[in-house]
Amino acid sequence: MAEKIFDVVVIGGGPAGGQVARNLSKKGRKVLLVERFPSFLDNNFSSAGMTLEPLKEFNLPDKVIGAYWKNITIQCTKNSYFWKGNTNKGVVLDYGKLKQFLADDAKSFGGEILTGYKYISKKVNEKTVIVSLQKSKSKEIIEVECKLVVDATGPLRKVMYDDKEVQPTMNLGSGTEYLIEVAPEIYEKYKDQLVFFLGHKWAIKGYSWIFPMEQNILKVGAGKTHLKSLNQKNTDITTKKITEQIIKEYLKCESYKLLDKHGGIIRYSEGLKDKFYENKVVAVGDAVSAINPRGGEGIRYAMQSADLACVYIDEYLVNGKTNFNNYRKKWRRKKLFKWRLSEFSSQRMYSKYTDNQIENRVLFFYENFKIDVLIDSLFNFKYNQIFYRVFKLILLKVQFMFKKERF
Repeated sequence: MAEKIFDVVVIGGGPAGGQVARNLSKKGRKVLLVERFPSFLDNNFSSAGMTLEPLKEFNLPDKVIGAYWKNITIQCTKNSYFWKGNTNKGVVLDYGKLKQFLADDAKSFGGEILTGYKYISKKVNEKTVIVSLQKSKSKEIIEVECKLVVDATGPLRKVMYDDKEVQPTMNLGSGTEYLIEVAPEIYEKYKDQLVFFLGHKWAIKGYSWIFPMEQNILKVGAGKTHLKSLNQKNTDITTKKITEQIIKEYLKCESYKLLDKHGGIIRYSEGLKDKFYENKVVAVGDAVSAINPRGGEGIRYAMQSADLACVYIDEYLVNGKTNFNNYRKKWRRKKLFKWRLSEFSSQRMYSKYTDNQIENRVLFFYENFKIDVLIDSLFNFKYNQIFYRVFKLILLKVQFMFKKERF
């Protein structure tokens, strides 16, 4: 590798990094995908619930699917609300298998894969970048040379920002998830639905969840924001304790087999003020806050950011120049307004609402919207029907008050 100059070295083997390597390898570019864990099946930290659209959008195979879902339950402190779907509405991906598939696909088109190495530093020259990588086990350091580096290191943004470099203001979230094997009768109740928990009993400054996987396996987890809370007490409770409370009190699962326990963080820039490109480094995925702030789901948006970045990366490799500012501008033009709405909604829901306010908001959704509108709101940044309904209700209320004053 020391004698080879790659077109692109991708640091990070998650969905964004894997998609970059996959796209560019298909175009015949010399790509090296670097993953810090020995296997892409390690560090399986994403809950990975999504709608059906990304399967077609990114041409993902059935082997990366853990389960399909068609119903949604939202459990608040007092009441439970159930939305029924007549057909499959989405999937829960096997996150490790997704990463492995993207890497294998890149490799099938000539991309090279390096696992078990972590990023240490970079040295930017006039025409190339020297990237230093350290082997996890032996601490051996190697250097690779490339024309561009892609930062797909997630919320830490290790490549874009040097250790002491100041980053934009970030909001922080953290989570814990258990992968458990349960009795068949418990699995049957949850095999075709996503369960979300809101309210102060089951979630602290965030939401919790139960997602199905393959036979008799469930994902149970909790995530919390680190925003200042105005109306919640005991906000120092851990997501681990919340997860175990859901297993014991909600699932009523006294005995289960713990298959995996993992956690992770998200850090997103308020208003998408991230650097998207600087000095031969291109950022994708969580490194440019490509997540849904309200739902935390990021796989689809990470891969979309990778697709867009590849347009400009490929242009640079062909022509020797491109305006990477257009990558940032186009992403913000497509996402910023709806992303801001999601950010605003999440901050109100998770840090400002009382238990009763949360309950009333979910009840409003339950009484006024079917499952497809709920899915659009939770997953797809689509709020048109919600705005229309709220506006219509306000208009009716104004008309009623006007008539009342007249008579």
